[in-house]
Amino acid sequence: MPKFRFETAEFDQTTISEEELAGPELASPRAIEKAHAALVAGALTGLDQSGSVIRVYDEAGYLVATVNFSDVVREKTENRPVGSLPTEEPGVLRSG
Repeated sequence: MPKFRFETAEFDQTTISEEELAGPELASPRAIEKAHAALVAGALTGLDQSGSVIRVYDEAGYLVATVNFSDVVREKTENRPVGSLPTEEPGVLRSG
């Protein structure tokens, strides 16, 4: 299975993790799950992470998904089904 790099930018810090996913179409839903988990953890400590973002890159370094935490917060408050939030079309960006 291909590996994907998840870069979570929170405040002035970037955290990087890698996961194997069956394909790039699963990158956005997985990033949304990670954003939900981070928001719940932040809420327990009183952190407002609504300005954070997760970018997902494939093995070649191309951006395949971007999830803004503010969209995840909005999805939750509007009671939309999980995964229905808009994600940015990455175009042909490459990680440096």
